[in-house]
Amino acid sequence: MATHGLLISFILFSASILYATGQVPNVQYGDGSDPAQVMDIYLPSLDFGSITKIIVLIHGGAWGGGQKSDMAGWVPFMQASFPSYAIANMEYRLGTHASPGFPKQLEDIHLALSFLKSSFTRNVTFALIGSSAGGHLAMLYGYAWDREAKNVKAIVSHVGPTDISDSGYANEPGLWDLFFNLVGPCTHTQCPDLYTAASPITYVTAEATKTIGFYGNADYLVPSSQMPLLKEKLDGLGVPNNFTVYQGGHGDWVWEDIEDMIRQVTDFFNTHW
Repeated sequence: MATHGLLISFILFSASILYATGQVPNVQYGDGSDPAQVMDIYLPSLDFGSITKIIVLIHGGAWGGGQKSDMAGWVPFMQASFPSYAIANMEYRLGTHASPGFPKQLEDIHLALSFLKSSFTRNVTFALIGSSAGGHLAMLYGYAWDREAKNVKAIVSHVGPTDISDSGYANEPGLWDLFFNLVGPCTHTQCPDLYTAASPITYVTAEATKTIGFYGNADYLVPSSQMPLLKEKLDGLGVPNNFTVYQGGHGDWVWEDIEDMIRQVTDFFNTHW
């Protein structure tokens, strides 16, 4: 409790100095022992009690790379659309073959959300926006780890894999090592149960978090089967969802499509959160 109180004091002190930019950088979550467990917090107000919704950004990087600055482009769009919401752009422990991201990266998301929930009002809720591996983690956390607490009310998957046991991956030997930083140096053939356990689609139920997703029709890293597999399951269970496929690869879309994505996310949040 003492450590948590010090962290809150740090946020308030830092925010009072940096409020002109709206950003409090590198706030520690967890027990503060790992330098990767930090987040940038963007505050709409110094009145913590007035903040009831927080958008959490989760970067990609094939579970073994990337950084929170990769998601910084989302911040001004979300601030413009939701000026009363806080935004947290988080780092997390990266995976390696020897120390895979599953499940420690989900543990980090849980620690980050627990810290935010205890720092603001108790009825604060979240939307997760994840890109690529971050989209996978956002869905996996929302569907599996938050299924009882239901703190996450909406998920945005930006080119996030939905089912890593999909034959679309299994039939592409060039992609087999893509998941080694997530599950360790073990292929789907060798460890099918592990791949199933690390796939968001495994945990979809009728109570699953409302989801919106965006994919490219020429994305080598996310086979074209990935999005329809998830959408079919969500539709069959009556879970509100919306998915869009743009012309292009792994997020390298024209500006008009980026604008359309932001508009859709804004509408989805306004409708479902």
